[in-house]
Amino acid sequence: MIHVLIPSNFKADSLHCLSELTETFPGLPLKVIYFHAFGLSSSITELLMLSRRSKEEELICSHFTRLCRQVQQEEGLVQAIEHTWFYGTTMAAFRNFLKANEISFIAVPANFRHQALGKLSQDPSPFLEKCGLPVISVAPRVSETTQVLAHAG
Repeated sequence: MIHVLIPSNFKADSLHCLSELTETFPGLPLKVIYFHAFGLSSSITELLMLSRRSKEEELICSHFTRLCRQVQQEEGLVQAIEHTWFYGTTMAAFRNFLKANEISFIAVPANFRHQALGKLSQDPSPFLEKCGLPVISVAPRVSETTQVLAHAG
């Protein structure tokens, strides 16, 4: 299974690139991991609470989660869709994040623009450019399935 990392703001338009991705890698099962990057706080209290991560879970709307499940059922080659966060400010930390998630390559939607989800949100572009993994730009193609799903929620 190929593990694909996609930067996201956890909005429905993040899912539009999945059709193109499955066509780019026909016959290969994919595990798609959407992520958002956060810098680390200098507050010891916030660092101690980092392991709880419930605050970040609130940033993902139920509509996005529901669409992920529906797209996974519709797109046969997408075996799993997950979401996670990268916490850090160094390239070494990002490379460890990639290794821990067994990322094969990074797909960046052509229309992706970083939108802060919180005060410590950071643009992942500098990390993506220097990470050493293949980074492909994926044109978001809106399939009929995705259009129906987006309007259903």
